[in-house]
Amino acid sequence: MIPFLKTWIKKRFAGRIYRKAIAVSAREGLHEWVRQLGRTPPKRLREASYDIFTYHGEDGIIGYLLSRLSGVPSVFADIGSGDCIKSNCASLAVHEGWKGCFLDIQAAQLEVGKRFYRSQAGKGEEIRFLQACVTPENVNGLLSGAGLTGEIGLLSIDIDGNDFWIWKAIGVIRPRIVVIEAKVEFGIPNRVVPYARSNHHSADKMYNGASVEAMKELGRQKGYKLAGANKQGYNLFFVQEQEPVPGEQVEDILSDPETLQSFYPPSFFSKHQFSKA
Repeated sequence: MIPFLKTWIKKRFAGRIYRKAIAVSAREGLHEWVRQLGRTPPKRLREASYDIFTYHGEDGIIGYLLSRLSGVPSVFADIGSGDCIKSNCASLAVHEGWKGCFLDIQAAQLEVGKRFYRSQAGKGEEIRFLQACVTPENVNGLLSGAGLTGEIGLLSIDIDGNDFWIWKAIGVIRPRIVVIEAKVEFGIPNRVVPYARSNHHSADKMYNGASVEAMKELGRQKGYKLAGANKQGYNLFFVQEQEPVPGEQVEDILSDPETLQSFYPPSFFSKHQFSKA
């Protein structure tokens, strides 16, 4: 489908398209799933997968992590939110009453989110929609300008390239949970594509982002541990070091057969410049 037509349809009919996701039964289903996990905790975080608005189990993983933490502020920041509906923060906003900010470079996508949340019985009243190109230089100003400072519940970063550098630069907020996208194709080693506006999937589908090991090391530097990932290994979940959640090893996160097959050959890395966390 032509992108602008898809956006137009979602903007006007999102309530109908996602009627099952916004139903009370969807919230009850996730809560029951989390209760089951409480009785039989998953051996790997990805086993907590459950989807309402997400694609690869993120709703369930976030719900499970929240059940293990205490005193989590009901505030989110979603950097690279897209349409704000197929989002790691959507279930929290729709079903749990969280407030926060959706931030994306595309104004048309944010308009879809604005209309969707404001149609949900006023759920958009405490949600900000901010259009901007996020950089390490402006990210703290954007967050604080949206009213986000100090401890928040969840930070999600998914901008298809400079995710590592954005998280590294963030200092104005202290999330209890961080969800961030890694480049699993880089394999096990600590590899980061140097910061540049061209470090983006739309500029080069192969040469962008940071490996899981690089993200893990950045998290350690910021006081976080890698709690796990979705099945494919590219969406990583971090919690603060002191939280009662076990960490996972990079080798285990990248153990899915399809993920292993996606690793780039050694020749790729000899042709490109990388840095380390």
